[in-house]
Amino acid sequence: MWNVMNPLRRMVDRLSAFLVLDEELLVLSFINVVMSFAGSLYGSLLGIYITGTLGVSIIIFGLMNTIRDLISSLASFPSGVISDNFGRKKMMLLAIVFSISTLVLLFLFKEPFWLFLALIFQGLGTSFMGPSSSAYVIDVVPEERRGKAYATLAFLQSLSSIIATSIAGIIAVLFGFLWLFAAALVLESVTLCGSLLYLKESLNYKRIKEGQTDRLSYWNFKDGLVALKNPLLLAVLLGIVFHTFGLGIQGPYLTIYASDVLAFSLPSISLMLSAEQLGILIGHLPSGRIVDKHGGEVSFAFHIAATSPCMVLFTISVNPVLASIVLFLWGLTFGLDNVSRQSLIAKYRSQAGVATAYGVISLISGMVALVSPAVGGLIWAQFSPQAVFYASAAINVLGSLPLFILWLHNRKHHNHMLNGFVS
Repeated sequence: MWNVMNPLRRMVDRLSAFLVLDEELLVLSFINVVMSFAGSLYGSLLGIYITGTLGVSIIIFGLMNTIRDLISSLASFPSGVISDNFGRKKMMLLAIVFSISTLVLLFLFKEPFWLFLALIFQGLGTSFMGPSSSAYVIDVVPEERRGKAYATLAFLQSLSSIIATSIAGIIAVLFGFLWLFAAALVLESVTLCGSLLYLKESLNYKRIKEGQTDRLSYWNFKDGLVALKNPLLLAVLLGIVFHTFGLGIQGPYLTIYASDVLAFSLPSISLMLSAEQLGILIGHLPSGRIVDKHGGEVSFAFHIAATSPCMVLFTISVNPVLASIVLFLWGLTFGLDNVSRQSLIAKYRSQAGVATAYGVISLISGMVALVSPAVGGLIWAQFSPQAVFYASAAINVLGSLPLFILWLHNRKHHNHMLNGFVS
């Protein structure tokens, strides 16, 4: 027994060097893992279901995604303010309720109106979960370990996504798409019950009662907008805007391209997406340490610059194996994405509440990038499917420039401070 426990203890110790396994994050980790699994189970093939099985046109599908992203963007800012005032738990519970509503509509209805409504609910769920989940980590984890905490959550989400995307295509072929919606619905319902019972509120109510709850929500919105006067935060915002816009052009069409242009089967597409998730999973292991050591600026810039070539290479993948290799390489740097942007927003947010700052960044970047799915659909229809990925890569790479400039600025400032200290 002792011989068995020693290797297990050493393995946990090694993981602890990369991950944060604090008790305070266990329930949040469970929520993120199950929601990620359920979302990947049906979301990875949703485009094929809507355009292929239900016969919705590419342009209408792009419009659906645009409206979803619009709703998500508009709701991100107020959801952050509400989270900073009334608690993280309430917003996360509401996010799960909207996600469940999405699945109910997809399971029961096939008409375009209900599909539009389902994607709107999906956007609301995303906008309510994101700022509160990120702020929850900041509430319970010290600043010097937050990079690893975000990496831990992202790592666990990627692990669950690998499993979900691996089996999604097989389930869809053997039993039909409705089984995907039903399974995800059961999982998210269990998550809702578990969150009600076990998720603790992380917001420091004592601090709020002493100085913040007396202020009207207007002032919280004002703090979020004032934070944007910081040119360093504006550089981060600019990088996020270009990156989000570029990814949004091709995002909804990747699986459709694999199905309609590359003629991959559903199980092959699922395995291809699993390879991407595997890359993300591996990339998340060192991402927290990289961001904590080298900074979110250069880490985020490197991730953005590395994804653009993969978009182009995907269009010339002649078989699922090659496509899987490309998406695996694509996924390797994705661990730096969420970890970097959340660390940078927390770093440059000035006086704004962290959820409010996260919400206003999501609002502005989303408003700029919300047209990207519709743009992708128009490019597909008017030019070619390949042109969608070329345009996406070109716009995406622009997002790395302001982040590299910000990194150089901080490096110059740091060197100047050191020289002043020495002299």
